Amino acid sequence: MRTCLFILLNVLFFIGCEKEKAELFTDTRYIKFRFYNDLGDDYYKITYSFAYEPDEVQEKELRVPVEFRGYSLTEGLTYSVAVDTGTTLPKDCFKLEENQVFSANSGAVDSLKVTLLRNEILQETSKMLRLKLVSNENFETYMKDSLFVEITVDDIFTKPAWWDDAIKEAYLGKYSALKYQEFIAETGITDFGILDASEKRHYALVFKRALEKSPRLDEDGKPMTVTVTG
Repeated sequence: MRTCLFILLNVLFFIGCEKEKAELFTDTRYIKFRFYNDLGDDYYKITYSFAYEPDEVQEKELRVPVEFRGYSLTEGLTYSVAVDTGTTLPKDCFKLEENQVFSANSGAVDSLKVTLLRNEILQETSKMLRLKLVSNENFETYMKDSLFVEITVDDIFTKPAWWDDAIKEAYLGKYSALKYQEFIAETGITDFGILDASEKRHYALVFKRALEKSPRLDEDGKPMTVTVTG
């Protein structure tokens, strides 16, 4: 009796293992964005502004990382993306291929491409483009917290977080949107905050020399100045 019970348990264990293997080694591939949303948030958020680009820049390609789980690709396979509800960005402000190719040469990670188009409406208020991955014949979606992305885009200057009191006192003086715009035009630098101290001083002096050579008024009607010395 004990022998029969032992054999039965082993058979059930073997069947269970084979079922688990079948599930683990299925030929189905699963796709998602390569990030996780904040707890309770449906959309992973990306922001972009044309305001920091030269006037001749009229479009910007954004690349959003996607990844899949499953057997490696031997050839490129298409995956699907759709514009989700709640999108406020007009259709003439972006270009999106709803069937994109996951390259076989990219490993398990590739990039979803969407092109933002500069439009006067973006100078009035920010707009949102919401995208979602959807299942197709090549990839199934999984992990609901990694299937949606929300891209906020505008063409409006806003005070960057790095322009704090330390930057104000040591380098660039009081912030104004016009001064920031002129600083970018003269130096080509949009993110002053990532520079080290010597680089900050260098570009602040470049801007200072430009203001000395070609004086201009700030938004308050007073001469535009910086605080860096030298």
